[in-house]
Amino acid sequence: MKTMGILVNIFVPGLGSCFVGKVGVGIVQGIIWGMGLLLMLSTIGVGGIIGLPMMLGAWVWAIVTAATDPAPVAVKVVNSDET
Repeated sequence: MKTMGILVNIFVPGLGSCFVGKVGVGIVQGIIWGMGLLLMLSTIGVGGIIGLPMMLGAWVWAIVTAATDPAPVAVKVVNSDET
């Protein structure tokens, strides 16, 4: 599942993160990548200075997100009624 998420993120940033169960993060990655693409296409030259780093950052972030597992959370229930 993780390998498939990484491969999908290489081609469509954010979609692979959604594929591995990190839907909120994947949507944000896709939006940032899309905003960078719009900047690249709408303003030739100046938009590339901002748009290209946004796209590359979202792309790398998406791949790393799909490759890493969240740390397990340990919960200890303490009963305060016991003496």
